[in-house]
Amino acid sequence: MMDTITNFSPLSSLSPECSRRRFLGVSGVLVLGASLPVQRALGQTAAPTTFAPNLWLAIDGDGTVRATVHRSEMGQGIRTALTQVIADELDADWSRVEVVQAQGDVKYGDQNTDGSRSITQNYDRLRAAGATARLMLRQAAAKHWGVAVDTVRAGNHEVVHAASGRRLGYGELASQAAMLPVPENAPLKKETEHRYIGKPVTHVDAGDIARGKGTFGADFSLPNMATAVVVRCPWLGGGVKSIANKPTDEPGLVAIETLDAAPSAGPVFAPLGGVGVVAEDTWTAMRVAQGLNIEWTGSPNQTFDSNELRHALRDAVAKPGTPVPGSEKGDVDAVFAAGGTELSATYETPFLSHAPMEPPVAVADVTEERCVVHAPLQDPQSARPMIAAQAGLTPDKVEVTPTLLGGAFGRKSKPDFALEAVELSKRVKRPVRVQWLREDDIRHDYLHASSAQHHRAVIDDEGKPTAWLQRSAFPSITTVFAAQAVQPAPWELEMGFSNLPYTVANQRMESAGIRPGARVGWLRSVCNIFHAFSANVFADEMASAVGRDPIEHRLSLIPASGKLKQPGQPAPPGHELDFARLRHVIERVRKLSDWDSPRPEGVGLGFAVHHSFRSYVATVLEASMANGRPRVSNAYVVLDCGTYVNPDTCVAQMEGAVVFGLSLSLYGDIALKEGAVVQSNFHDYPMLRIAEAPATKVELVPAQGRLPAGVGEPGVPPVAPALSNALFAATGTRHRTLPIRA
Repeated sequence: MMDTITNFSPLSSLSPECSRRRFLGVSGVLVLGASLPVQRALGQTAAPTTFAPNLWLAIDGDGTVRATVHRSEMGQGIRTALTQVIADELDADWSRVEVVQAQGDVKYGDQNTDGSRSITQNYDRLRAAGATARLMLRQAAAKHWGVAVDTVRAGNHEVVHAASGRRLGYGELASQAAMLPVPENAPLKKETEHRYIGKPVTHVDAGDIARGKGTFGADFSLPNMATAVVVRCPWLGGGVKSIANKPTDEPGLVAIETLDAAPSAGPVFAPLGGVGVVAEDTWTAMRVAQGLNIEWTGSPNQTFDSNELRHALRDAVAKPGTPVPGSEKGDVDAVFAAGGTELSATYETPFLSHAPMEPPVAVADVTEERCVVHAPLQDPQSARPMIAAQAGLTPDKVEVTPTLLGGAFGRKSKPDFALEAVELSKRVKRPVRVQWLREDDIRHDYLHASSAQHHRAVIDDEGKPTAWLQRSAFPSITTVFAAQAVQPAPWELEMGFSNLPYTVANQRMESAGIRPGARVGWLRSVCNIFHAFSANVFADEMASAVGRDPIEHRLSLIPASGKLKQPGQPAPPGHELDFARLRHVIERVRKLSDWDSPRPEGVGLGFAVHHSFRSYVATVLEASMANGRPRVSNAYVVLDCGTYVNPDTCVAQMEGAVVFGLSLSLYGDIALKEGAVVQSNFHDYPMLRIAEAPATKVELVPAQGRLPAGVGEPGVPPVAPALSNALFAATGTRHRTLPIRA
């Protein structure tokens, strides 16, 4: 049955010694992947026992299909979805498919499990890999039987000659298929022929995770492994000046190592430095680390204050900024000068922490000959050369294998924690696991940038803007990569700011940047969080000013058809913002939420819509105030992500996005004083609790042959503005600053 999976190979079943090279050396296997046949790479001259025109699948002689997944699993179901794509075009028996986790290697192409791009980038080539294998199995069977290939068909793990009733299993054909030339442009299935694509399939790791058998970062161990906890300077750029009470005879203590501080502006994902306490067990490492009395060196960031930054951001949007090239239409200043009904508002959001369920952790084993790393990394391939440099080795002597990720949200695409493990293993000459504590995770994160947006408009009697000025200010992620970087990058502005979908005759967009005194990075949906918040709440304010229904007002601002011509780099063909699709999710969420039916007194409905990561999401929240706190009782979400692979995963991602979005809307606030993060754990940086989570209904728009788009992130941006708008409808109080506390 498609909803029952019992024989997938979990990460926990893979030994540390099971390398990709050993896997490819197994005999009697049909392998399909990138380009070079394995037998040629291994120097074989006899009849091949393996077949490897590409990297993505293998078939054993017993018929077992091994699907190689080159992206990282963090609960979003990507190991399942990518396997579904391969298995569908292969026409495999799902119960006979196993998953192999790929190591970080350039041969796989982009391995960055970030930006909601795994299906978008890999859908076509994985379909092609499966379809090519299916065609070659048909060709092998046809040759074996001496019949034309078009008289045989493949289905459910076997090839059948209908006229004679003969059939051969995939395993029986593997060695013969390995002798054939690799065809180009193998025919793909029609959408109506899909068996797994677009169908619900239980995640391949679900059983092991539910039983506590999944291998996350902290679960992986090696013989003779030590555990390390690193004490880092509270402010960015500070290093160790002295250690007043360095112990020398603590039982179980292996070493206390001083790690050099990273420069104030990077470089990139370098470790922060500090004091590494290496011990035989985690408790000893934690206890010794917490008892150290360390004096730190100063840095320019030692006086950084997030409240002062918020004032600076507010001041930045109160004056002209840098115009977004190509965004200006008409004459905004002339319309403002002419007078009329004018609205203006400033919106603010704070720093945010990723706070994944599993704090960063990494295991490294460095010797003179090689370096092996097992860690919950979102991008093992990009981490590999950094790890090589840290280990003092060439990349070909480095193996990086991602474990399961216990949440990530963008944090674990930065491998600084893995580099710490490499450095300490190199020094103590044994395997080392670096374990971050929750306090480390929150205090030394790559924070999501704080921001300010200012909107000013002149509106007509229907609330439509005749002129609209938009300003956005925030610390750019590019400040992590370059000491001179200040201004927001075009790709950051294209996250809900420069690509705003509303039709306005007179419009201008301006931006401003400022260097922060902390590391900033991407967090789930990135700049869409604050851009969607301000644009959706301001649109609601326009509707309220003239007493118009918020959804009707929003539809009046969006053309009935056509594609958005956004400034800057155009969207890829087939992924342009389609006005009709945007309108469709709005109309569907109106029906799903029963928007037009009255709610009890004190209960309000709030609406928001956003296009991000090539997907369209419309959200309605039903909210009220209870005991002085916002309370969301129901959430309604409509997602149009084009072609989707696993509908259950899509629904789960939208449900999770509601919880994630409400957490940041109600609780997300990281403050820094004297360069140090004030918060430390979930008592002062809380998440939404289960009793606070709303009942959530999700609808998926049918694929209709459209290109696949992102799913993991697009559900987050509409949540905060929908909540603000719902609370206004319930109480008459407008919330323009996150988090919403009362």
